[in-house]
Amino acid sequence: MSERFRPKKETSKVSDESFKGPTLNLVIINVIFFFFSSILSQNLFLTSPQVIVITGFSLYTFFEIGLIWTPLTSVFTHSGIAHISGNMIFLFIYGYRLEEMNVKPRFIYAAYLITGILSTIIAAPIIGYRSISLGASGSIFGLLGLVGGIEMKKKSSNFKSILLASFLLFIMSTSENTNIFAHLFGLLIGILIGRYYNFDIKL
Repeated sequence: MSERFRPKKETSKVSDESFKGPTLNLVIINVIFFFFSSILSQNLFLTSPQVIVITGFSLYTFFEIGLIWTPLTSVFTHSGIAHISGNMIFLFIYGYRLEEMNVKPRFIYAAYLITGILSTIIAAPIIGYRSISLGASGSIFGLLGLVGGIEMKKKSSNFKSILLASFLLFIMSTSENTNIFAHLFGLLIGILIGRYYNFDIKL
């Protein structure tokens, strides 16, 4: 982690207790969800198509089958051990950064859910009526965007670094089955929230 992401002693309230905060809780929730998905899938490394259908989000399963819980469960569902491992690393990086910036826990939880759910729903018509979205990536890009939006509000030069990190993460996460539109919308929603919402933190 580069120098600019280290907490400053005179402003940051982050201590060892940060490792008991919202970021770690979100990681734990994701891991527990994957554990139960693995049990249902009878596979410790891959989530079965059946489980993905009932926990991932698609317009078809939401409207035609009535799986109304899937906008929520989709942001905790992962296709396999590699998928969740990569996502949890970046979730910890950007969630912990928000903790360093003294963003209150309830805002971090809310940002994870709002950016993840909204980005998934907005992207759904683009990727296809029956295409299923799953994973925490939309939420993670949302948290990254939130960091960028707050830095933008501070008129900090770090915003350019955030843009570069966003671009690199976007490129790294792009593959044939990646919902890049959820990533993009999550990032934009996060930036807007960070830029215009008053988080009651010192700028």
